[in-house]
Amino acid sequence: MKNPLRGRKKKQGKSKGEEGYGDGRAVIEFGDDVLMDEEEMVAKLLACIEAPDYQPPTLPSVAADLLSLSQQPEVDFRDVIKLLEQDSMIAGRVLKLVQSPIYSGMSKLGSLDDALVRLGLGTLRDLVMQIAMNMRVFKSQDYGDTMDLLRRHSMMTAHLSKVVCKYTAIEGEFAFMAGLLHDCGIAGTLLALSDRKPRGKPAPDLISIWPAVDRVHQRAAELMAEAWGLPPDIKLAVSSHHQVLMEGFAHPLSATICLADDLAHDLGFGVIPKADTQTVELSELEKDCVRSHTSVDRSTPKTIEHAVGGLGLDDNQLELIRADAAKIAAELSG
Repeated sequence: MKNPLRGRKKKQGKSKGEEGYGDGRAVIEFGDDVLMDEEEMVAKLLACIEAPDYQPPTLPSVAADLLSLSQQPEVDFRDVIKLLEQDSMIAGRVLKLVQSPIYSGMSKLGSLDDALVRLGLGTLRDLVMQIAMNMRVFKSQDYGDTMDLLRRHSMMTAHLSKVVCKYTAIEGEFAFMAGLLHDCGIAGTLLALSDRKPRGKPAPDLISIWPAVDRVHQRAAELMAEAWGLPPDIKLAVSSHHQVLMEGFAHPLSATICLADDLAHDLGFGVIPKADTQTVELSELEKDCVRSHTSVDRSTPKTIEHAVGGLGLDDNQLELIRADAAKIAAELSG
């Protein structure tokens, strides 16, 4: 029997030397968002993110160093605290986050030492990565409202990924981080479009380009995960969470993220908000986007079925997961 962890998926995009590969000058010209068909837009976006001069948003050095430190077999907690104290902004935001009911429990956590002892290195690493993503990735002057929805969706998916792991035999060490980063490719693609827009021109219209962004976002996530030096399982999960089968097997972490992502959408924490959601006030333009692209960032029912089957979940476990997910949604909405 083949090992699902060794699965190889068909590569998206062009290889170096192939016609259409990014040459460092790929841009979406003003008006292209309306004039191009979807296939042309997909090719243009792939050329943009695969261009030799494309630089994904960088993570704060503390986040990158803590990720590396957390993968060592033995870690001295004093080294972790010393590292966090190098960035007072991140340290302060960590302390603010750990005061929330999701992390603090019955007693408040008053220091980084308390947080590390209570939560452990893995959870603290995940919180720092969440802060780093909010600071450097889920931010855009051109697509600010969408980035807010994306940040909210990613945070919910991260928490739900840990919920799914509770009901399976899947090792959940990287579940939160993979859920948090699973749609970083959408953010990276939008940031690339903003960076490469012609001077003095507006960024491409989101409603026009959404389907194409949706089709390339897993490839963009793969490139970003590689640039950030993320663990192989996370890189694989973020680049395959909408097609979880690899050589006939469902990759466990990809299946976990796929199911958590779908639950987040169903609970109103989607990248495209539901038309009746109360979480945001939709403009007429956004309502058009909702009506036009309700399938954006959604896995097919068959893929969800593969994910559930691959994780070995029965109907009773799924109901328990949905109940836990509803509680977390209420806490994050509060």
